[in-house]
Amino acid sequence: MEDKFYLEHRIKKYGILNKTVARRLTKGTQAMLDAYPEKEQLVKFRSVDITYGSGKNTLKAISDLNMNIYKGEILSLVGESGSGKSTTGSALAALTSHSFGSITIGSETLPHKTTQINSKLNNYLVANVQMIFQDPVSSLNPHKNIFKVVSEGIDNLELKTKGGIKKIFLQNFDENVFRNLVDILAKDNNWSEHTKELYLNKFFQLEEENKELAYDYLYVKFLNELAEQNTQKAQAYLQQSQATRKEKEALSSAKLKYELILEMLKSVGLDESVLKRFPLEFSGGQQQRIGISRALVLRPKLLIADEPISALDVSIQAQVINIFKDLKQKYNLTILFISHDLRMVEYISDRIAVINKGKLLEIGPTKEIMQNFLHPYTKSLMEAIPAIDSTSKSLLGYVYDPQIHEYSEDNQPEWVNLGNNHFVLATKDEVSQWKKGVYKTWKN
Repeated sequence: MEDKFYLEHRIKKYGILNKTVARRLTKGTQAMLDAYPEKEQLVKFRSVDITYGSGKNTLKAISDLNMNIYKGEILSLVGESGSGKSTTGSALAALTSHSFGSITIGSETLPHKTTQINSKLNNYLVANVQMIFQDPVSSLNPHKNIFKVVSEGIDNLELKTKGGIKKIFLQNFDENVFRNLVDILAKDNNWSEHTKELYLNKFFQLEEENKELAYDYLYVKFLNELAEQNTQKAQAYLQQSQATRKEKEALSSAKLKYELILEMLKSVGLDESVLKRFPLEFSGGQQQRIGISRALVLRPKLLIADEPISALDVSIQAQVINIFKDLKQKYNLTILFISHDLRMVEYISDRIAVINKGKLLEIGPTKEIMQNFLHPYTKSLMEAIPAIDSTSKSLLGYVYDPQIHEYSEDNQPEWVNLGNNHFVLATKDEVSQWKKGVYKTWKN
């Protein structure tokens, strides 16, 4: 098979081309990246390195990362402390520089250095990418009440783009109207969940292409269709909603902002009573909900959740997980969910990617990773999860050490397709042994 390369053009100042650096792609990388040709790639990592320090003190936190995040999915990036998962999220949010490769979000490619981000790109990132951090209390200003904390982002948006608040409010309003309308029609016509999803996806697609097209589709074309079909209940609801929309358009930005903040808080299970209180008055779970609503108020396309439940009580973790799942559906979100807990992400993820010491090792659909995991590092993560019915004699379970691979110049791993878009980084011999349940252990 012909070798494939990632080419990076390095440019000096004043636009003078310095040199082109070529990096050979690990065998099977392109097949892994092309696993879902029918899906839209919202995020693309291509041969990404992230390094800290310089000279003898250089540390490569991420090494040759190639990965896609598809529009509308929840991809969980899983690994233990120091694996590079949070660094990956930070680089995607343009908070950390990368030394090689490319990171693309939608139509924009991030510069290698965060200091090179211009105002246009910064505005794009603010509008489309938001991050939720592990410790909610450190990311919430203790001296501002909840109304000010949650509204900070849209206040900045209004300063830069006059009418920004109204635009977001009306977007939420139209989506809620269409969702309720589909529910009415589904009940009257016995639609399946799949049919409902098709209608919703069509509206979201139109809205993304052109909000005026989405408006015409909802309040003109759809209304005419309802009149022709004589669906009086749905028609009356849509006509009433259109009248209410006109009333809302006439309100001031301040009133719309209040309603918008309230809606976002309600979407995470909070109500109006929290608005005048301060972050330190709340529990960890409530603080995280506030952080989620603050991130969502700008209606980003991509949400990066960095260990959002690890600091919470176990009893609260499942509640927050369910919130993420609901919000993904309601707001058509794409989520990179970063965690060390494989069992917890099982309930929220569409796909799981496993990373260790900056190297991506295994990636695939959630069911495949949980039931048919193959890489020894993934095995170690699975066996680290306590189980009542475990027959293991060791509390530690399998302990992974990278030295078991004994890779050399002539014995290099490749991305092996295990079927069902499940890929593992390994040699063919390793895959053969692992499928038999034979895993090496490293002894000094």
